[in-house]
Amino acid sequence: MITELVVKYLSEIEECLVLFEKKYNRRDLVRAWRSGAIPQNENLTAGITYSMHGVGCTVEYNDHEVDFDFANRYEVGFDAWRLWRYAKQFPDLYPQYQSLPAVEAAVADGLSKGTISGIDNKYSGEGNSSLFRLKFISN
Repeated sequence: MITELVVKYLSEIEECLVLFEKKYNRRDLVRAWRSGAIPQNENLTAGITYSMHGVGCTVEYNDHEVDFDFANRYEVGFDAWRLWRYAKQFPDLYPQYQSLPAVEAAVADGLSKGTISGIDNKYSGEGNSSLFRLKFISN
């Protein structure tokens, strides 16, 4: 199920944000970068670099990278393309998500079942308006 991939992807982004918080005391990375408070590219810590882009960031580790966009300044979501790029780096963990159409179909299925929903972007120009979030439904 796509939920496992999404949870892993989002938890890794949270780890990245913790590194930013430790280094810069900021989580509003797009605003911080655009105001000059943080550089566009730099080392976060030994062996981990980042590069700001558009309304997001790519964090590069020695063995993989995590690319993410923001919605609403601090909120991070996901889309099929970023999930696919992440899953491709771990073919043994996510063999069913090695093609973009497979990830798109899984996201569409989650949308139809209500386990995934769109994120309403409240700040024009400061977030990707095509991102999704997981919805946890309690029984």
